[in-house]
Amino acid sequence: MTERELIKLEATIRNKMEEIRKQRVSLKDSGIGGLMNSLKKVDEALYERILPEYKKMAIESNIFKK
Repeated sequence: MTERELIKLEATIRNKMEEIRKQRVSLKDSGIGGLMNSLKKVDEALYERILPEYKKMAIESNIFKK
């Protein structure tokens, strides 16, 4: 994966996280899990940097569902 594709993947993940926070799309329907897995395969360091934000967002989205 090129540097440009990696930057685009990171941007896509961050955009989806924002959509989930704003309740435009559900965590399940967003497909963000697959994107995170792809990121982990390509760039483990970036994955580790985004993971805490992802976990926090996932917990918050579950609270909003109730």
